[in-house]
Amino acid sequence: MIKKRVKINFVRIPTEIIIELARYIISKMTGNMYFLIPDPPLAELIALVDDLEVKNTLALEGRRQARAEKKDARVLLNEILHRLGLYVSKIANGNETIMISSGFPVSKDPRPSQRKDFYVIYGDKQGSIIAGCVAFPKAKSYVWQLFYGANAPDADDQWIYADVTTKRKTVLKNLDSGTRVCVRYCAVTSKGMMAWSNPIDIVVG
Repeated sequence: MIKKRVKINFVRIPTEIIIELARYIISKMTGNMYFLIPDPPLAELIALVDDLEVKNTLALEGRRQARAEKKDARVLLNEILHRLGLYVSKIANGNETIMISSGFPVSKDPRPSQRKDFYVIYGDKQGSIIAGCVAFPKAKSYVWQLFYGANAPDADDQWIYADVTTKRKTVLKNLDSGTRVCVRYCAVTSKGMMAWSNPIDIVVG
């Protein structure tokens, strides 16, 4: 049996998504009875997330100096998330409930549950998950689908429509905890529905 573990490598995740994930981790670990004295402190993580968000906004405006500063800020955020993930792993000692409560993504196999363009993480409440993606050019909306099981089917009629959003993020609720589900999405433009993404599977917390 492969032991579940906390994911601590976020180098390939887009900056906008890592900011969202870091804030989610902060919300989950604040006041968490399992992590009374986080190492490093959450105050340090909050400061780095705020700093990266500001510099990322300036970089998107095309400021050359801001792009360099954003890169440095991203490195610092990656490093502190790595250290905090190691702390969570040490405290959890293999306990899945404790790992999930931290907000960090958890995996029991070597396949990544997050990719450059798509991620699925645990939601704030039991039985919920959060899925998000990078912005698709000229997308008017995003369609999200679910499949209950570990092996995503090829047949479209086996997927369940879960949500339609105008934003590139959704919270899927009222799922059965402990159940493995697959999630996929597609962008919708004026030309119609684009190709479906490759699915990501996750065990609902």
